[in-house]
Amino acid sequence: MQLISPAGTEPAMRRRSDGSYSVGFVSTAFRAAVTIARPDNTTGYTAGDVIGIADSGTPANAGSAIHTLSNIGPAGGFILVQSVRLMIGLSAVTSGMGAFRLHLYTASPTAILDNAAFDLVSGEVSSYAGYVDLPAPQDFGSILMTQADYPGTLIKLAAGSSTLYAELETKGTFTPASGTLYDLRVLTLEAGL
Repeated sequence: MQLISPAGTEPAMRRRSDGSYSVGFVSTAFRAAVTIARPDNTTGYTAGDVIGIADSGTPANAGSAIHTLSNIGPAGGFILVQSVRLMIGLSAVTSGMGAFRLHLYTASPTAILDNAAFDLVSGEVSSYAGYVDLPAPQDFGSILMTQADYPGTLIKLAAGSSTLYAELETKGTFTPASGTLYDLRVLTLEAGL
């Protein structure tokens, strides 16, 4: 679909219910989602560890804790994080499970495996885009859910890229269930800067 008028950077007049007008800019919303199938083990997390996937060869072994959020915004453009949602495939909050922190990067960070301690490597400061704190998950019956709305994190995507990379850090100490699914969804708006 091609937007003919107004274009993404052109002002658009909007009529309010009181008859007055406001000027705004057309923006595009984006949504990226990733499902994290953690390893088939019950190795405990300590506060500050990252959650990764199962190793493709041996599912009980730790795999990568770098998660790719594709098509999260216009290539090389600015985005504003509007909402981060995390759904966990458990029917009860695990003892000790607390808040989470989602770290965002504009380039893939140094390799890190499930259950390793989060580390912002000094050479990656330029690609580190910030973080979003997620409160402790709530029990929604068949799943757990936590979300952060309107964190307002402004990010400039790498030139030619529409991808962000993420690491999900635990803020509590808990023993996970084997093979638990974590469904991560990030919603953004294009920022016409």
